Amino acid sequence: MVVLLGAVLLLLLHAQDARPLPDSDTFYAAVRENLARAQQASHQYAYKERRTDVHTNPFGRIGTGGARVFEVYPSANPELTYRRLVERNGVPVGAEELAEQDRAYRRQVADVERRAGRITGDERRRRAEEDAAARERASAMIDDVVKTLQFSVEGRAIHNGEEAIAIAFAPNPQARPKTRQGRLAQKFTGTMWVREADAEVMHLEAHAVDNISFGLGIVARLSKGTTATLTRRPVPGGVWMPTKLTLSGRGRAALFRRLVVDYSIEWFDYARMDAPFTLPVSDSR
Repeated sequence: MVVLLGAVLLLLLHAQDARPLPDSDTFYAAVRENLARAQQASHQYAYKERRTDVHTNPFGRIGTGGARVFEVYPSANPELTYRRLVERNGVPVGAEELAEQDRAYRRQVADVERRAGRITGDERRRRAEEDAAARERASAMIDDVVKTLQFSVEGRAIHNGEEAIAIAFAPNPQARPKTRQGRLAQKFTGTMWVREADAEVMHLEAHAVDNISFGLGIVARLSKGTTATLTRRPVPGGVWMPTKLTLSGRGRAALFRRLVVDYSIEWFDYARMDAPFTLPVSDSR
């Protein structure tokens, strides 16, 4: 009864909220700026990633294959991003396997830097160029996704106990996306909840209005109606980063195999990689 009365009171308070909504263009611009700032800083944060493996057979999903946890150390140069497997199904990876991963990464670093060194001859300048290129790619991706969609403010709402602005989005039929992320966004319609106090996207729910192909449809194809959710939270340094993604749908794998997807990825333990930041690999910074 107390919960019911509280819910009714909350609805009454919300109905009596006569405050004007923020100006759409100004609010959209602030949200876009925050998304771009976070994307541009994403290679500066190490984090852990937990993902569920899904096994399938010709009759559909037969169950999950457990969960794996990675330590992820991004780089402005995507070739130097290090994904270090540290746990399988709750069991830590052994020291020998960790050491082999580290050795493989050191070989990769040496190869990338040897090739880059022949081109630039200046490591400091090269790293600055890589960082600038990463920021440029992030900004271009956000711009492409925003141009691919059209938005409309639905009103105020309470999400996860916080006041938010609900914004509906749908594909812009006139858009011609240039990036992979833009082409993917064009397949979805849904709603995002934006924390009004700082114009940060807290949560997003979407469903596909078209089939989604991976590898030209040869690797996999998810059918229209696939649903996705994304959650974001603030991390050290004041930026907001994604913390959970879910994907649920049906489709085909390798053209013929029936595919049922109920998949989730979690990102946690974000830590800013301020210099000097030492990777868990000898002599690699």
